Amino acid sequence: MFKIDSPLMNFLNKVADIMILNALFILCCLPVFTIGASLSAAYYICYKMIRNEDSYIVKGFFKSFKENFKQATVIWLFVLLIAGILFVDYRIVLYSGIDFPQWSRVALVSVSIVALIGTSFMFPLQARFSNTIKNTIKNGFIMALTHLPSAVILAVSVVIPFVLLYFVPQILPVIIFLAFGGVLYFQAGVALKVFKKYEEAIIERQNQEKGEAESEDSGIFAGSDMIEKNMDNEKN
Repeated sequence: MFKIDSPLMNFLNKVADIMILNALFILCCLPVFTIGASLSAAYYICYKMIRNEDSYIVKGFFKSFKENFKQATVIWLFVLLIAGILFVDYRIVLYSGIDFPQWSRVALVSVSIVALIGTSFMFPLQARFSNTIKNTIKNGFIMALTHLPSAVILAVSVVIPFVLLYFVPQILPVIIFLAFGGVLYFQAGVALKVFKKYEEAIIERQNQEKGEAESEDSGIFAGSDMIEKNMDNEKN
């Protein structure tokens, strides 16, 4: 039962790794503007963990944090801009004293939901694929619409810890030490299932171009046009 390679020990090791990742994520989110880079680094480590690839969590996290910092920060600022605009709109609707028609309130909520779902794939994409900022944002929205059930799962999983905390304040220690890492690990698993066919298509094209098999998975894939082509086919 307590053998090093037993299911119980593997589970406990995984929980310990998630707790370490959770601490790193929270620490690197404190300056706020670094949240995007922290998200990308956390997803990168979660991909490694899910695929059982040997990786030093702390070293790998900060390596990815550094490599993704510029692009992930710009994407995060874009997300913050959207959130800021929606926040101001809600303040106006709720506290301006103006009697807005019901349809405008419904429209605002609908736009908020679309924005949340539309941004759900951006940082998982940033952590997994090599691309430009523009294409990462665009592909994130396209992938969310193409794989709507998965995008909804990603979006809903973000708010679950906060809902649980609201109704059960006693779980605060669990939220602090485990929840963020656990949610990111779960989201990474959902994202990898979606990414699998795009990665296979990219690798197949690379093999055709190079004339040889690609034996090593570095966790970074290029080929935005192939991703978009496959998403277009999926929509059709």
